[in-house]
Amino acid sequence: MKRYYKIKWVLLILSMGLGVSLNATPQEEQKVLKLHDLIKEALEKNPLQKAAEHEVSSHQAMIGPSGSYEDPMFGFEAKNYPVDTWSRRQDGMTGNEISLSQKIPFPGKLSLLKKATTFEYNSKKETLNQKQLDLIKSVKVAYYEFYLAAKKQSILKDQRSVIRQLIVVARNKYTLGSIPQAELLNLQLEEAELINQLLQAEREIQVKKSNLNYFLGRRESLSGRPEDITITPLQFSKLTPESIADKIQNKNPGLKATHYQVQAASKKLTHAKLGYLPDFEFMLAYMYREPSPGNTRGVDMASGKIGLSIPLWAFTKQSEQIKGARAEKAKADALFYEEQNTLLRSTQTLYSELKEAHKRLDLYKTGILPLARQAIASGKSAYQASKLEYTSLLNLVQQRFQAEYSYHETIVNYENKIAELESLTGSSI
Repeated sequence: MKRYYKIKWVLLILSMGLGVSLNATPQEEQKVLKLHDLIKEALEKNPLQKAAEHEVSSHQAMIGPSGSYEDPMFGFEAKNYPVDTWSRRQDGMTGNEISLSQKIPFPGKLSLLKKATTFEYNSKKETLNQKQLDLIKSVKVAYYEFYLAAKKQSILKDQRSVIRQLIVVARNKYTLGSIPQAELLNLQLEEAELINQLLQAEREIQVKKSNLNYFLGRRESLSGRPEDITITPLQFSKLTPESIADKIQNKNPGLKATHYQVQAASKKLTHAKLGYLPDFEFMLAYMYREPSPGNTRGVDMASGKIGLSIPLWAFTKQSEQIKGARAEKAKADALFYEEQNTLLRSTQTLYSELKEAHKRLDLYKTGILPLARQAIASGKSAYQASKLEYTSLLNLVQQRFQAEYSYHETIVNYENKIAELESLTGSSI
């Protein structure tokens, strides 16, 4: 008997002390965090996204320099000064020369490098687009997990409310002597267990908020509640693995990025093959001369020069460069092929999982949930009329709220699969 009253006081303290802390503040209950606003914030503030944008800008700035000539060289030369007097007038060959020289690669080399750099820039830009899609998917998944945690807390509160109603009924029955003390005590223990689960649910909500904060690039705490999820309608008669695969082939930014890498590697290979052809160097010079005994007029002199590079070390230089470029091209081809296979496999897997989740949603909406709700309503009436044992009623209560949670879990799983497919197709499905 003493043990019973001790547990009863503990339950009373838990109910009074923890009941308040498990409820969010009114401001948090009223503020609704909309998914599209959070996606917009993540795209604007996520640090990794900003870093990827700067990387694209960096590669874009490299296009111009990759197709430009080297800077011309200006030279000054003091020529043929006699070492005995260092006089400019002693010898007719003495003078000061200025020159301007320019190296020009063989026609086509610079244009190939510029095209290769342009393809690399396009690859980085498509990679950025893929990262944006991945970030949107990550925000959606984190948001849906936050929604599920909040929904779990709400379901537990509803379940606790039902148990409290049953405790009132059981207390009246106990007063009338129609049930034993153990039955009332077990119902109160059930409420205590729900309080414990509510504490865990609150911790889980904070973890999910922190995870969502990470993708948003926020440092301050996220406050508010998620909005109700609107289930995305799909027509599986039009949405097929083949249609999704076609979208991926045409729109997937990651696949486009890999294809641009193939094109860049192809241009670099062609450029390497042109390494056997000579580069040119042009120079113009003008020499100022003073009158001297051998050159009384002091006539100035002009000169020009054309130089050609000779691939003398082609066996150890150009040929090896071609081998390296050919290997890079083969690597890019293999990665492109692998990316296609990976996307195709992911598409088939995600499609089957999405279709399964869609069927499970229908099962919960049209079958499991209505039956569970009806069973608990009938069970409460039967318990009040002493036609149903409390253990059977508790099972009905637990099954009903487990069905509620599983339904929302299926919604989240369904929307997650849609988010993953949209990140692959690059558009809404």
